[in-house]
Amino acid sequence: MLETVLLFREALYGALVIAIACSVLGVYVVLRRIVFVGAAIAQLSSAGIALALFLGGLGVSGLTAHPTAFAVVFALAGAMFFGLGGGQRAGVPPDATIGVAYAVAAATAILLLAKAAGGEAHDILLQGNILGITRADTLVLLAVSLPVLLVHVLFYKEFLFVSFDRETARTLGYRVVFWNLFLYFTLGLVIAFAMQFAGVMLVFNFLVIPAVTGLLLARSMSGIFTVAVLSATVAAVIGFSISVPFDLPSGPAIIAVSGVLALLAWPMRVLQRR
Repeated sequence: MLETVLLFREALYGALVIAIACSVLGVYVVLRRIVFVGAAIAQLSSAGIALALFLGGLGVSGLTAHPTAFAVVFALAGAMFFGLGGGQRAGVPPDATIGVAYAVAAATAILLLAKAAGGEAHDILLQGNILGITRADTLVLLAVSLPVLLVHVLFYKEFLFVSFDRETARTLGYRVVFWNLFLYFTLGLVIAFAMQFAGVMLVFNFLVIPAVTGLLLARSMSGIFTVAVLSATVAAVIGFSISVPFDLPSGPAIIAVSGVLALLAWPMRVLQRR
């Protein structure tokens, strides 16, 4: 089994980068109760990829050869829209706005892919293609993820205040709107690049389940971040190691392990309360 896994070690490294970056951002996603914002941004990113594939099939040259560019533009546009509270000024509830964006983006992606060259593209968007990650892909993911993680370490206090105590942040002189948009910007950036390799389901998993596991087991913010990263890493390693030798889809296998870890954390939390 180990030899089989080592054959795809570059793919495992890429999956670990995605797991760590998304799990860190996922803590904010879960605690701020914007879980479906993450899902909507992921779907917008998939719509961008689908548009690139569709235009490429029509023979349009240029950026269409680089679906990542479309994914980044769509994801960042969605992130900025949600970060500015899009729809609320028109009297539309935030949940409804997110739901509309998710549904329209998902439908658009499917319609574009139905006419795009390459019938396998739809499966790649839904399940990802982790086994296809190369060393060059991992370096790209690191080039995006490391600066984002560094920013979150350096400005931890700012992101924390803006996320959970805006009034105190304003009182202390923090630029709440700027830091809120910056948080959404980093979220959109990581999702856009992770989507290329992990797909909607796995990205959404890393944004939510590790953070939930952290909430169940930890008592402090630092503890929540630590448990989230550790659980995402363990899920990626175990899920990947199971999927390769047993010829299982890697993404769903990792998600299943993430779910098991969260289920194991739940009774531990109950025992802690008692």
